[in-house]
Amino acid sequence: MLNGWKRSEEKMTDNVAVLLDTSVWIDALRGKTTDTVAITRGLLNDDRVVTCGPVLFEIKRGLRAPERKKILPLFNALIRLSVDETVWDAAGDLDASLRKKGVTVPPMDIIIGQVCIHHGIFLFTLDEHFRVIPGLKLFKPGAPTQ
Repeated sequence: MLNGWKRSEEKMTDNVAVLLDTSVWIDALRGKTTDTVAITRGLLNDDRVVTCGPVLFEIKRGLRAPERKKILPLFNALIRLSVDETVWDAAGDLDASLRKKGVTVPPMDIIIGQVCIHHGIFLFTLDEHFRVIPGLKLFKPGAPTQ
């Protein structure tokens, strides 16, 4: 679990930002996979983690009351990327182009992917369907330049 993490006072400078998908947060917060917990903790300690409204929405809808007090302050400490009209419009176009090819991705994940594309950041996810989104940079732990 991610107990004891605190955002550093220094701002993100040379580190490449990574948006953690809901699948990663759930895995890390529940302590399901040792590797995911360690990678998430490392990214948090390196001050590389950012979030966005759609991820927070998915997290909030699954939290029980006792968990909210413990987990939500973590998200308040993160930089939250904007989701403006440009992102919404591009997400709609992206979804339409994928569906035209017979590819269906959950709508919220289309938006999360488009947020990453728009802001030029990596996405760390455990969900395979993100791989079909063109232009999305997926975070691969241990890969150079990430």
